[in-house]
Amino acid sequence: MAKIKSDYRGLTGPEKAAIFMLAVGNQHSAPLFEKMDDEEIRNLSQAMSSLGTVSAGIIERLFVEFADQLSSA
Repeated sequence: MAKIKSDYRGLTGPEKAAIFMLAVGNQHSAPLFEKMDDEEIRNLSQAMSSLGTVSAGIIERLFVEFADQLSSA
């Protein structure tokens, strides 16, 4: 049975990045991957492969946090 991520506070930075990249899809994540070095891609890929199922609430909260940080920058 796949593990389900449902506790936002327990997510690491790499897990948040992995969820974000998977949620935005290939079209939007490809330009971001192009800016990463090999180690960053390896770390992110590892986080992506170990995520399991992520609840819609986690994804929504991640996007809200991202928008908040973007608007306060």
